Amino acid sequence: CTNIILDGDTCRGVYIENGTSQEEIRAERTIIATGRRGADWLEKICAAHNIAHQPGTVDIGVRVEVRNEIMEQVNRVLYESKLIGYPKPFKNKVRTFCQNPGGFVSQENYDNNSLAVVNGHSYKNTKSDNTNLAILCSHNFRPPFDEPIPYAKKVGELVNMLADGHILVQRYGDILAGKRTWQEDLTRSNVRPTLPDAVAGDLTAAMPYRTLMNIIKFIEAVDKVVPGFASEETLLYGPEIKFYSNKVKMDEKFNTNIEGLHCLGDSSGWTRGLMMASVMGVLMGRELI
Repeated sequence: CTNIILDGDTCRGVYIENGTSQEEIRAERTIIATGRRGADWLEKICAAHNIAHQPGTVDIGVRVEVRNEIMEQVNRVLYESKLIGYPKPFKNKVRTFCQNPGGFVSQENYDNNSLAVVNGHSYKNTKSDNTNLAILCSHNFRPPFDEPIPYAKKVGELVNMLADGHILVQRYGDILAGKRTWQEDLTRSNVRPTLPDAVAGDLTAAMPYRTLMNIIKFIEAVDKVVPGFASEETLLYGPEIKFYSNKVKMDEKFNTNIEGLHCLGDSSGWTRGLMMASVMGVLMGRELI
């Protein structure tokens, strides 16, 4: 699909590429459900045709790794805890996400391998000595700025640049001490990185001040609930980024400001994940059919 067919303020269908030729598919109703990967495409369509939308949220943060002993009580009771805070002075929402007891930190690549971001997972039968989890700071923007996804990508690219295209790792104590982490520091640490090719370095040279301060204050708060979480040897990997689409404005019947055009799922900015997108699809089906 290359574009939508407009007749004034009414959508009449879509243009599609079929090999080397372009075809039209006309319909009374058109539903765009391009997923998170198609969010950039939908954003361009909205901008080109004045489809009402607003900047969405983007989460920028780090993946934290500590010894299992630190998280033992939390892991036993909750397995995956959900901790949320609004640390001073900025009071942005900061949250934990994707906790992996005995897990491993991993690298993911986006945009044809041009952007490396950190993630984490657990295996059923293979366990590490560490627990990892994400700490994400939510960023919400107001007009005239409406490009949260490119903004987050730029932050990620800066971190990648310092790590030569890899994931960068730094000890929490080194951040507080105002020094970068060296590879020999990691070899002497009680917390051994589970991502072998992570590059020791300095996250503070690339992460926005507001983001990093929110993360530091949040770690200090978590340490009161989970003693040892703010250890000097706690590892912070970056960048961890969660991209969410700009939010297409729709009424309670899923109508956009373009008649006959509806948006669905993660690309619409209304959902975050398979379950929410599926429920939205069911509701939209009931409404439109």
